[in-house]
Amino acid sequence: MSEKEQPFQYHRRVRDTKKLAQRINLLYYLRPNAFRDWRRRLTLWLPLLAAAAIVPFVLNVGGGERVFSNGPLSKAHTIFEQDCSLCHTEAFSSVPNGACTKCHDGSPHVSADFRPSKQLREPSCGQCHVEHNGMVSLAAVPDGNCTQCHASLSSLGPSVHVQDTEVSSFREQNHPDFPDPNKKDARPLRLNHAVHVPAEAKQIRNIELPMKCGDCHETDRGSPTGDLIPVTFEKHCRRCHEGELQFDIFQLSGADAKPAPHTKDPRAIHDYISEAYQELLAANPGVRNFPLERGAAPEANSEVWLRTIVERSEVFLFDRKCVYCHEYEGRVEGYPVVKAVQMIQGQYDANSLTGAPWLDRAGFSHRSHRAVTCTSCHAEALSSRETSDVLIPAMKACLACHGDSGTSLGYCSQCHTYHDKSVENDKDRRPIEDLVGRERGGSQAGEIGDGERFAVQRDNRGPLAADGIVNSR
Repeated sequence: MSEKEQPFQYHRRVRDTKKLAQRINLLYYLRPNAFRDWRRRLTLWLPLLAAAAIVPFVLNVGGGERVFSNGPLSKAHTIFEQDCSLCHTEAFSSVPNGACTKCHDGSPHVSADFRPSKQLREPSCGQCHVEHNGMVSLAAVPDGNCTQCHASLSSLGPSVHVQDTEVSSFREQNHPDFPDPNKKDARPLRLNHAVHVPAEAKQIRNIELPMKCGDCHETDRGSPTGDLIPVTFEKHCRRCHEGELQFDIFQLSGADAKPAPHTKDPRAIHDYISEAYQELLAANPGVRNFPLERGAAPEANSEVWLRTIVERSEVFLFDRKCVYCHEYEGRVEGYPVVKAVQMIQGQYDANSLTGAPWLDRAGFSHRSHRAVTCTSCHAEALSSRETSDVLIPAMKACLACHGDSGTSLGYCSQCHTYHDKSVENDKDRRPIEDLVGRERGGSQAGEIGDGERFAVQRDNRGPLAADGIVNSR
């Protein structure tokens, strides 16, 4: 192709400032624009609204400072609500354990068997006891705090001494049953529940049967959990079983015969029986002529008669009457030694007067269950004939209301406690001003005694006395 026939070379468009300015509409700002209009309005109104919102906090109108709070404190900590620094000792950080242990000193929970495990560590107080959730109980912790370890305890430590350690919820197959089948009531006392609560009504020795559970098992009205009052012979058994203390084998005293004292001291019983026959002999000397053996002649003198009838009465009482309920561990100087029954409450422990609780890893409140009949849970008591029978309800008796009931009555902390309260130290008592971190408001000072100052604080219940007790009107 010749040089003249080459394609026409177009010149590239020049992109200079002048050319670009000719393409821009200089009146663009006059065109309507919704985004620009709203931005202008917000720019004007938001500062005004923010200033108006700050006014209540600056002037403390209508309790405006509460907006800055994470929420109301629990009932137990309400008195600290006006001073956050009592617990939040470090700015912009969670409450340290030291702030809690100033008042509480709960014992550790993690067993020494598990401490070598790197997966397990003692949690901080605030991890489980979460505040600012309102008037709730801080002891009611979420189940996840428990099941994260108890769902697989065996994997967290070298040795686990608890049977059925896979616990993920209060359900069958997910929680060990109770009571422990290896436990037996070893109390040396003969007790037959079935005789006391027969299926059909009857009368034995002027005693109306069946008895009611509450005739012997009374709840302590002063206990917050309605603990049972220990059963005693004097209060619960004597009315029906006083006849087991009768020693007058020949019924020489007639209707006036008094029972022997209910004591473990056989010497005291011997003295009581001897004095009773001496009084009888003094009041009726002719009683000595009563033959103490079938077909035998009267005793030669009063001393021999007295010694003989006391011996016969003791054999009758110790070998036939006392063993109706008690067991002997041997004899000393011819007298039986009764096995210690201890306080009839909880699990029998020969070395402890008060015994031990049957549920050693959980707590129970009879008061919370006062609307339920005893036999609804303790059904086995109706057929129990042996003292060794453990009548603690099985887990299935609880599932009607807890666990499988579909309600919230199956969370772990409802029955199980984390800290062992028995090893807590008694904290030093402190003035209320020191406890809440400020002077008591609305108080009126006065003088008592040698010039000591005290405060009289009034509220809608009446004046607060110097000892801190509210006087009722």
